[in-house]
Amino acid sequence: MKHRVIYAILWLLTVIAYSIPWATADGQTFVGWNFTVPFSITYVIGILLGLIALIVRYKSVSMTITAGILMILGVVGALVSCYSMGVLSGSTATKVHIEAGVGFAFILSIVYMVAGAYFSKRMVVKKA
Repeated sequence: MKHRVIYAILWLLTVIAYSIPWATADGQTFVGWNFTVPFSITYVIGILLGLIALIVRYKSVSMTITAGILMILGVVGALVSCYSMGVLSGSTATKVHIEAGVGFAFILSIVYMVAGAYFSKRMVVKKA
């Protein structure tokens, strides 16, 4: 039971990381939820896979690793789009800043993938 609680806390932290500001453009702040980049959608898919692994507890290790990889791809895609937006904004005098939420989400995605896989293996119900 304690492994499931720890896994749930890790999963909740990934949701919180998606809610922290990722970028600012001309005073408008973008968090993961309103980041309109297709790559950040993979982060949401990773969150949903993590929730499924938490609830169902079937093949949870592979689902957790897949979720972590998708989250990392989502953060990397968001970073690439932020840099692209920064390059394109030079012609429009828009100031683009990357916020700390992206770094937090990236680090937390790695921690979730590694530690979550360990704890998900421990929370699987073994049939007698």
